[in-house]
Amino acid sequence: MRRLFAAALVALVGLAGSLGACSSDGSSSEAAQPEPSAAPSSPVKSLSMLPMPEKTLSGTLTADLQQSSRDVALGRFQVWVTNGLDHGIEPRRIVYDDRMLSRPVVGGRLRSIPSGAYRGFTLDLVEPRCGAERGEATVTVSYGDKEESFPVEDETGVVERWSHERCDEIAVEQVAELEWTGVTVTGSGSDAEALFELTATPTGRDGMVTVDTVGGTPLFTSAEGSFWTVGQRVRGDGEKTSMLLAAQPARCDSHAFGAAGGGTTFFVNLTIGSGEDAREAQIRLAMSPEVTADAFAFAGEVCGWEG
Repeated sequence: MRRLFAAALVALVGLAGSLGACSSDGSSSEAAQPEPSAAPSSPVKSLSMLPMPEKTLSGTLTADLQQSSRDVALGRFQVWVTNGLDHGIEPRRIVYDDRMLSRPVVGGRLRSIPSGAYRGFTLDLVEPRCGAERGEATVTVSYGDKEESFPVEDETGVVERWSHERCDEIAVEQVAELEWTGVTVTGSGSDAEALFELTATPTGRDGMVTVDTVGGTPLFTSAEGSFWTVGQRVRGDGEKTSMLLAAQPARCDSHAFGAAGGGTTFFVNLTIGSGEDAREAQIRLAMSPEVTADAFAFAGEVCGWEG
């Protein structure tokens, strides 16, 4: 047993000695190190940015119509003029002319248009010319000693939509005045219920309109669905009529009520006339500030807002 242990010990000592000789041999250590890579024979190519393409100018002035939700609320639209000339212009006067409107409209917010830029100019939604067909509208821009007239693009039908809606309003107003006249609340807390009162006051003239349905808004909706089914006929020479619509808040987000524009403006779908002459129409009907305050108070009661 001792001989086996001694033999093993001798073998271990010999192995240690050989390892030490290898580590002390400088030539062996250097041979194990990798050779440094050779310098490249040619320089590495670097990428350079391509020059930006020059802006292509049309050489003319062009225009199109746009209307944001804010424009709708303010009863206006905008003509956006693009300056394709190689120099800026300072408009002195901008006039929009459309056969569907009762008169030309003078643009507001006049300011310079740099070369290659476009600017929007406000236009009031004046009374339409009911029955007029859509045709080519033009804008006239006066700047320096020049005056240029050119066609206006209206891809979304801004003026056409306004004309149809306003002409429908005029047709309804000839028969009866529609307005929101009050909010009646019963109960309290989350159990409170409200009736929005829509009143039609006849004008005494011939004619008839039927209030078919009333659409909800982002803030208020029917207590029985997303819209109200009414089906109330109103004659121009008939009696004053009140329609009570059971309502509920569409949501209980107080921030939404504080920021919502048009939250108490409802789309009213009607039929104007009767028989073969009847036609469908849609108008917007806004609550007065007083009725809106009552509607908001009802929402606060149901939703449990404080104050």
